[in-house]
Parts: sequence; structure tokens; C-alpha cells
Amino acid sequence: MNAELKWLRVQAWSGAVFSVFLFVHLVNQALAMAGASAYDGAQVSARRVYQAPVLELVLVAVPLLVHVVSAVVQLIRRPKATTPVSWRVRLHRYSGRFLLLVIVGHVVATRGASLLYGTFPGFHGVAFTFQWVPAYFWPYYTALALCGWYHLVHGLSTAGAVLRWPGVSVLQRPRMFKAVVGVGAVALVLGVLSLGGVFVDVGEPASSEYARLVLRLTGSR
Repeated sequence: MNAELKWLRVQAWSGAVFSVFLFVHLVNQALAMAGASAYDGAQVSARRVYQAPVLELVLVAVPLLVHVVSAVVQLIRRPKATTPVSWRVRLHRYSGRFLLLVIVGHVVATRGASLLYGTFPGFHGVAFTFQWVPAYFWPYYTALALCGWYHLVHGLSTAGAVLRWPGVSVLQRPRMFKAVVGVGAVALVLGVLSLGGVFVDVGEPASSEYARLVLRLTGSR
């Protein structure tokens, strides 16, 4: 097995493991359409599993780190393309690069707050950010959700081919792939709009514990 294939398999395995957490995370985002209770309830239930000390390392932290490292290594080693690359592959690469740029800040703002201060963003904490700096957080959350979903679906499709998982091959069919990406994208955009207060009453998110923490740390009012 040559080095390129080894790195591709490492990336496929790490991405497949991390996809479990990412899928749950994105579904929770879409649940914002049902309001704060549904969003927070699902998140609290999921956290009991993926934030258990060992599972957080095995399912989230280590696979994410390995996936990022393998992606960067392949990006550096990848020869210049001599043939056109499909739009699916291009979008996968673009979405991955965007996620790579924002992942550290996203982790610090969410998991960092809970580890250091015992405060979770929750529905109202996220809703607060839309009101706090709307020009940044509206496009940020929209791009984060859509890039995360596309990267997940296409990544699983690729991992299924690399690791020879027959069940995942259905995602390689153009119509099925477009349908899954499209339905998920619509649900996620509706979730973002709901967190922004378009479809759901978000109340006074600035009074949430997370909002007070952010305002205190940033010196804002």
C-alpha cells in the first residue's frame, strides 16, 4: 500500500468515526425549528454520551485531530491536477478548508466555555450571538452548517468507496446524493433562521448565562 492510499484510508476512518458526532450535532441544529425545549433537550441527552471523558476522546477529539492532520498532509502532498475535478470533489475540498479555518474558534467558543466556566451555549446562547454581532454570525452559522453537512455526506460517500462499505455506496448515486444534501441543507437553514428568531420566539437571549459570560469576557455591554 503506497503512502497516498494509507493517508486516504486514515482520513476515511477518522472522518467516519467523527461523522457520528457531527451528524448528531447537525441534527440538533435543525431541531431549533421545534424551539428551545427540543433543541436543549436533545443536546443535553446527546452530551451525556459524547462528553463522557473516554467517549469524547475516542469519538470526537482524536478522530477530529487525525482527520485534520491527514487532510493537511494530503493537501501538501497532492500533485497538481492535470484533469478536471468534479464539482462534488471541489465542494468537498472548499467546505473542508472553510471548516479547517473556523474549527478552533468554534471549539473554543462552545466546548471551551463549558470546560472553563461550566456554561453551555444552548439555544438561547446561540440565539444571543445573532443579536450580538449579526453581520458576522448570520453568514457564519449558515456557512458552518451547510459546509458541515456537505462535507459529512460527501465524506461518507468517499469513505464508503475507500473502505469498501457497500451500504454507503447509495450516496454515490447522483440523485440520492443530491436529495440527501438538499433535504439536509433546507432543514439546517430553517434551523439557523429559527435560532435567529425568524420562525421561533427566542425571548431575551441576552439574559442567558452564556450571553452574560460572553459579555463579561469581551467587556461588551
